[in-house]
Amino acid sequence: MFGSTTSEGRENRPWHAQAGDLLGDNYNVPGLILCALGIVALACTLTAAGYGFDDWTQTGAIITAALWILGIGALVVEHRREEVIELKYGRLGHAPGHRRPVRYSMEPGDTAPEALT
Repeated sequence: MFGSTTSEGRENRPWHAQAGDLLGDNYNVPGLILCALGIVALACTLTAAGYGFDDWTQTGAIITAALWILGIGALVVEHRREEVIELKYGRLGHAPGHRRPVRYSMEPGDTAPEALT
């Protein structure tokens, strides 16, 4: 069952990212920076198009697309890397910086993990 804290319920559940995983890991920084630079490049491209600089508009469009593709690609690669690590340790999400399993449950008797307190 999805909300189960028993061992048989955990084995059948697929891995999924938890809220904050993207920002909780420093390996995501290059992807985030590339995506932010893609937004800046888009603004420059639109400005060049507004002023009628066709050559700069084409160059900016290519640079914008390249930055977004590289940024999103870096985030996807990092997401897959994190997924492999999580599955290796048998977890369904993590508190950044900790290798032990973390249970997210409101069942009676469950205590909050030390990683989150």
